[in-house]
Amino acid sequence: MHIFDYLQSGDPVTTHLTKKYLLDQESSHHDSGFIKKYLDLFDSKTNRWGNGVYGPKWISTHYTTQELNYMEISPNHPIYQKGLKTLIDYEWVNKGMYNKTRRQDMCIVGMLVSFITYGNMQDPKLEEMIDYILSHQFLDGGWNCTWDSGKNPKISSVHTTLSVLEGLSSYDKNGYSYQLSEVKNAIPKGISCLLDRDLFKDKKTGKPIHPKMVESHYPPRWKYDILRVLDYLATIQYPYDPRMEDAIQMIISKMKNGYMPKGSRISGLIHFPLETDTYARFNTIRALKVLKLYKPQIFKDLTA
Repeated sequence: MHIFDYLQSGDPVTTHLTKKYLLDQESSHHDSGFIKKYLDLFDSKTNRWGNGVYGPKWISTHYTTQELNYMEISPNHPIYQKGLKTLIDYEWVNKGMYNKTRRQDMCIVGMLVSFITYGNMQDPKLEEMIDYILSHQFLDGGWNCTWDSGKNPKISSVHTTLSVLEGLSSYDKNGYSYQLSEVKNAIPKGISCLLDRDLFKDKKTGKPIHPKMVESHYPPRWKYDILRVLDYLATIQYPYDPRMEDAIQMIISKMKNGYMPKGSRISGLIHFPLETDTYARFNTIRALKVLKLYKPQIFKDLTA
């Protein structure tokens, strides 16, 4: 079976993503398949998934909303909008003061901005989140969720930085205007922070920051890995940079005739399995999307 046929032989979501990102075809999955299965699990009495807001992982409202975001649910779908309202009400209170001593986790805020702006929601709390993010960018260009923990970190976290970048880029893409010039200025600094590490390396040793970062997980949840960051860079059409090369080659080395493995599953509760075959459609789509932009000849050879 041709690789494109394989990717389109699964769920309507992977068919849509294949057509849109790999075949340059107009496509809509009409919120069917996996998306409908998630929508059917929504509790209209509590406006939540998994009987929780951020937890239990990974069936809570926060992480189910993230999966719907990745799968490109219709942004204005009423259930998605209700889920967003729940997250805004519970995850951003008192201008970010989560409790008497701590502000909301920066990683969570970055993800929340992604969800809200994908859904084109207008809420004054979004401007507070943007102010919060812009006010706590580290000198190295990134962000760290432990900035107010008392540990006084000086170096940013790749996990947090990528979540924030995804949020800021979504904010820019979807037409928001508040502090937009500052947002546009913050994004390349954050990207440079990741590129300065070749996307996955410890600056001192040159080795992977963590072994899991060179694996490919789907869904990635809040965790950073090389396929997630390369997918982000491809999504925003960031120009090729030589510092991407080692990460790209590592992705290529993991592919078998163009197919990506499922990778290890991040432990936790799930609503239902997304991948049951030997290879992973979601990871394969994301990897080919990266190669299509940064290694077009390899992409052509793998998909010929």
